[in-house]
Amino acid sequence: MKVILIIVGLTALALVGFGIVHAMTVSDPIVTASSVASSVAGMSVTISGQVNRPGTFVLDLGATMMDLINAAGGTSENADTLAFNTDYVLTAKGSYYIAPLRDFNNTCSNTPINKVNINSADVDSLMATAGFSKSVASALVSYRASAEFKALEDITSVPGIGQATYMSVRDKIRLRDA
Repeated sequence: MKVILIIVGLTALALVGFGIVHAMTVSDPIVTASSVASSVAGMSVTISGQVNRPGTFVLDLGATMMDLINAAGGTSENADTLAFNTDYVLTAKGSYYIAPLRDFNNTCSNTPINKVNINSADVDSLMATAGFSKSVASALVSYRASAEFKALEDITSVPGIGQATYMSVRDKIRLRDA
């Protein structure tokens, strides 16, 4: 019994000793008031598509699409600059997509993608180019009478356009014409 107590005591002493050595060799990061304030005032946003480093980034509140693109290392050469607004103010936990100009799905092809402007196209053009149904294209035209689309993702606010529809048309739409 005495041997067990000695082993337990030495083990406890060793653990305390290692804890003291660890505390002296490992320093905690310095936390300043500004670093705490920036983490509180930050927001997480995700970008995918035609950027150099797609992913999730923490940006300041009030950050714009340009801030997010810069955080992602800029756009690729295949980015459609008419499909995003650099001054668009991002929302926390938002997910944004930079659409391509050309279709590179087929390795032998460099075909430009036929696109339609969701802020100005009529119902027939929306149906023919993007593949919207007549009812969804009509709802999109009606919706934009009261609100301009500032980001491709805004179309999900239109009744009848969910995430699946957005995913199927996001490469075929843009926000403005050249």
